[in-house]
Amino acid sequence: MRRLLLCTMLGLAIAGPAMADDPAAPADNPRLAAIYAADQAARSRDDIDWDIQREQDRAHRAEVLALLRAGQLRTATDYFRAGILFQHGESDDDYRTALALAQVSATLDPQRSAARWLTAAAWDRLLLHRGQPQWYGTQYQAGKDGALELSPVDEDAVDDAERLRMGVPNLAGARARAAAMGGD
Repeated sequence: MRRLLLCTMLGLAIAGPAMADDPAAPADNPRLAAIYAADQAARSRDDIDWDIQREQDRAHRAEVLALLRAGQLRTATDYFRAGILFQHGESDDDYRTALALAQVSATLDPQRSAARWLTAAAWDRLLLHRGQPQWYGTQYQAGKDGALELSPVDEDAVDDAERLRMGVPNLAGARARAAAMGGD
C-alpha cells in the first residue's frame, strides 16, 4: 500500500502541474463522486447509527482502495474525496492514507484550500490516534460533561501563521469554535 501511494504521489508531483493546465485532463471519477456523496449525506443526518456507519465506511474505503489500485483516481477532486473517506477511518493506515491522498490533491491543485485543510486534519487525527497531541487544532472530542472541546494541541509544533496557511483557524479560533458548539 505504501509503495503504491508513494509511486502515485511521485508520478503526480511530476505530472501534476502539466495536468492542471491541460484542457484534455481527465474528468472526476463518477463512482468516487457517488461514494463521497453518500458518505457526506450519511454524516449530515441527526439520527446516524455509528455502528452501521462504521461498516459502510469500511466498505467505502475498500472500494476506493480498489479504484486507486486500478488507477481510477486522476484529479485533485478525486484525491480529495478519497482522502476524506480515509479520514473517516479507524487505523494508522487509514489516516496515513488520508494524509497521502490530501497531499496529492494539494499537489495537483495548489489553490485547493480544502486539500490543505485535509492534510492538516489527517495529520492531527494520526497524531491523536497515536496518543500524541495534534498540531493544527482540527480535531474535537466530547469532554467529561459531554460538551465539545478541542482535543489536546502541541501549541509549539506549528504557529498560527502555518495553521492559517493550511486553511485551519488559529488556536483562538479553534477554541472559539468549540465554545460555540457547546464546549468551554
